[in-house]
Order: sequence, then C-alpha cells, then structure tokens
Amino acid sequence: MSAPSNYQVDIVMPPATVTALINGGYYLYVLHATQMTDASARPTVWSATKAISATTQISWPDAVYAYTSSTPIATDNPISIGFDTALSGGQTLEVEPGGIGTVKIGGPPTEITFFNTTTTQFTTGFARTGTAGKNIPTFAAPLYGGQSNQAFPLPQVLLNFSTKVYAPGTVITSIQPNVLALAAYTPSLLVDLTSADQRQVNFDINTGWSWGSFAWAQTVPASADLSTVLIQ
Repeated sequence: MSAPSNYQVDIVMPPATVTALINGGYYLYVLHATQMTDASARPTVWSATKAISATTQISWPDAVYAYTSSTPIATDNPISIGFDTALSGGQTLEVEPGGIGTVKIGGPPTEITFFNTTTTQFTTGFARTGTAGKNIPTFAAPLYGGQSNQAFPLPQVLLNFSTKVYAPGTVITSIQPNVLALAAYTPSLLVDLTSADQRQVNFDINTGWSWGSFAWAQTVPASADLSTVLIQ
C-alpha cells in the first residue's frame, strides 16, 4: 500500500479546556519521530501554534525534504535551513561545498542517506512543510566531513500543550527543562499513524489525553527525554 499524501490528527476538547488554554497562553506543539541510529541526533519543534479550538486539526504532508545547515546543534537553539531538497527512501543527498547537495539514486531502499563529500561539518536532517508553506526541520544531526548517515521519517507525532515558548525548528530534549522556568507543562501524547492516516484524540485540561486506550498512542511525561522518544 502506498503512503498517504497527507496525515491528520484531530484534537477534540471541551469548551472549558479551550478557554483555559487560550487564557493561559498555551501553545500546541507538534514534533515528528525519526528512525536513526546516530545517538547525537536531536528532535526539533515542527509546529507551534496558539490557534486552538474545540476541534483542532493537525495535518502534514507525507513528503519530506533533506536539509543542510551551518547552525550548531544545541538545546533551545533554532536550526536555520541553508539548503533543502525533496527526496525519498533509496536516495542519497550528496552534500557539496557550501552545504548545497545533489540527490542520487542509491542507498538502502528503506532509508535516506546523507553523504558529506566535503571536510566541513554540517547539521542535517529532515524538514516538512508547515502551515505557512515554509519547510521546518523535524530533527537535527551532525554530519562530519566524509561521513555518511542514514535516517527515515516515521509516521508518528508528539503533541503537547505548554506555555513555554519554542520557535519552530528549535532543538529540544524535553518539553520541561531541567532548570526552573516560569511556564506550565502538560504530558505529551505520542500518536502513531502507521496503520491509519487519520486519528482522533481528546484532551481535557484536568484529566489529560484520552484516545480509547488503543495501542496506537501513549502518553509521555513532560520531563521525558524526547531524544529517546522521537529518535528511534
């Protein structure tokens, strides 16, 4: 079965929860999961929005882009894309001087390969098109000179409501930092769309997430290490 052109998650909330989230200044954050063996890879915020309603729809295209950047990977640091291009499994992005790249056929059919033909270190990863039509990083990994990395996007998203401010593309390791911060945090929900391209979940400001306790979703504590949750 071919992959769907778009995925969608509907978050259904009671009016009192919508009012509480809006009055409290909460953002809805969306992060994507990736299959990658590089333990130094880090997830990034893909979407941050205050557009919250009783049925809040999150959708994204199946298509992914490979990007390069000169931005260092550091917690709370937004990654700025320098070059990106569409590609799919079984293809390789050969990174050239200046961070530009050429897509070549070759590599494991279930993976996307990044190959650095230079002696310069870059930050690389996947990006997906956001609501404003701009490609936003979904994870960041170092690509050293002469190195080759493999990764593949997973049909899983992490949803979270928080008053902590993160710009799209920001590297984060947890929704709740390990230092004192004046912000409110809620548990996250990891939603798997492997067997269905649409899901519906519920959120209540007091009781949290519910989805019928099906196997395709699980709650994630706000203090969890998102590097291990989203980089698999």
